[in-house]
Amino acid sequence: MAERFASLVVLMGCAVASAHGVPPQSLAISPSPWSPQGLVVSTTFGALVSDDRCTWEWICPEVLGFGPREQPTWTTTRSGALFAAALSGLAVSRDRGCSFERHPDFEGRGAADVVEVGQTLFVTSARFGVRNGLWTSTDDGRTFVATSLSSETLFFSAVRVAPSAPSRVVVSGWYFEPRRLSLFVSDDGAATFTELDQTAAFSSGSVFTVHAIDATNPELVFASIVDDSVTPERTRLVKSVDGGRSFSTVLVAEGRVSSMVQDGGAFWVALGDRVFRSTNATDFEALEQPRQRACVARVGGETLVCARQSGPDAFAVARLESSGAAPLLTWDRVRGPRSCPADAPTTRACSVVWPVERAELGLSTDPVATCGAAPVEPAPAPTPTRGCEGAPVGAQLVSLLLFFLGRARRVESRHR
Repeated sequence: MAERFASLVVLMGCAVASAHGVPPQSLAISPSPWSPQGLVVSTTFGALVSDDRCTWEWICPEVLGFGPREQPTWTTTRSGALFAAALSGLAVSRDRGCSFERHPDFEGRGAADVVEVGQTLFVTSARFGVRNGLWTSTDDGRTFVATSLSSETLFFSAVRVAPSAPSRVVVSGWYFEPRRLSLFVSDDGAATFTELDQTAAFSSGSVFTVHAIDATNPELVFASIVDDSVTPERTRLVKSVDGGRSFSTVLVAEGRVSSMVQDGGAFWVALGDRVFRSTNATDFEALEQPRQRACVARVGGETLVCARQSGPDAFAVARLESSGAAPLLTWDRVRGPRSCPADAPTTRACSVVWPVERAELGLSTDPVATCGAAPVEPAPAPTPTRGCEGAPVGAQLVSLLLFFLGRARRVESRHR
């Protein structure tokens, strides 16, 4: 019996050795509402939170109760709320990520984009087989009101609000069969919308997403169209100078647009593996870094970028400077799960899966922050028995086995 149990533990170790199914990767960057220098980074394995841009703490996706393969988008609000949006729903934490509640309005519908502008929170949905739409909240996401924009045959991929004209709200929508690309524009704060059909304007491509509106000119709008009929897929970044009535192509590259920001008169867009910059909203030039899996953000007057942390990009998040990229997040700065009370849901969920995630990040022991100082290594941990091409196997995986058995029982009970 003991041998059979040990074999099961080894098999569990093989199954979860890759943690959340994909290599560790930073995906998006948000300012932290909890400290002036703080950041919240969306990753393929949850959210990373830092108050000092040096040491980082982990919020695992397991605490949300979403699907096992979902990668939520994490968004902060100025009040201190942390939202996680995914196909399964919308979750919010109001205690710095120590516990989360699922919002009932988005159960079974999911959330695609979450944007805070002034005192209003905008949320879109983009799930197959449901009635998608746009919702607004003026009480920091405690309650939502459905706008007039809704459809059972459209995915509403993103929402943007014109900085110089807050009543101008723009939402992108698309569908694959019948193919449809549309921009929905409101000039009364999302009370009513006018549809600007772009389907005939673009002969190929399906995924249509609005990314940015110029800070001073509400008529200057950027969007993208993904052509996934080719391998690798290619994306066109397009520009409109008439509020979305017509578009012209300004950039074509492999991959998809992950983010786009503006700094004065300059625009930065992360498309595929590179970040491109333009000072005239037409000609975009690739930056030297990053070179893999890019994202870009503007936080506190600084330009921050994501990278794969491999090759010339020896970072997961860095600040762009005239001399190059200054790393802010590397995996060895992740010290463990979020600091929460011992009985907090995040502590309970994340402490169980942390040993496997730590191995996936290449950390043999819990790291100590070394920003700007010589590394201070903790005492070496005993070397575990290894198997499954190097994945650690031992007492830590017994905890993981119990965790997944508990999850299986909860799933079974829900279907009785």
